Amino acid sequence: MNRRTTAWAVALAAVLCLTACSADSTEPPAAPPAASAPAPAPEPEPEPEEPAAAEQSVAEACVSLAAPMQEAAATLSALSTASSDPQTAVDAWTALVDAYTSAAASITNADVKSAVAAVAEHTGAVRDILSKVYVDGDTGAAAEITAITQDWQASFTELNTLCMG
Repeated sequence: MNRRTTAWAVALAAVLCLTACSADSTEPPAAPPAASAPAPAPEPEPEPEEPAAAEQSVAEACVSLAAPMQEAAATLSALSTASSDPQTAVDAWTALVDAYTSAAASITNADVKSAVAAVAEHTGAVRDILSKVYVDGDTGAAAEITAITQDWQASFTELNTLCMG
């Protein structure tokens, strides 16, 4: 029963953290002020000969995580059947690992990319230990759950701190 409680606590923490990460932090643009006379047309700026690959800001990189994390959060809803179908729970964690890995590949901000990669790695470790214990029945591996979930939580906290300021 204690292992099941730990698994549910980890799952709940993941859903709550994903919700915080995927919250829409953008506001709609303000309406332009009314003008009494039309403004002169701006002169077009010359286009650069070769566009430079710009690194995302931390905020831009964090916002880019919203869509993949919302999709992953929906997948984690499959955890409600974890007690009767552990493989479904492992598959949901796999989808979460895939979402983080995919997001990390598309992020150009080095700090956020590194933090997302660490979360992907630790999420994979949580998935692997849950698979060992609940799918494979390796109860000896249950002792590793606490340390692995602490590593996962630390990397997730680092990402949240980076993105939330």
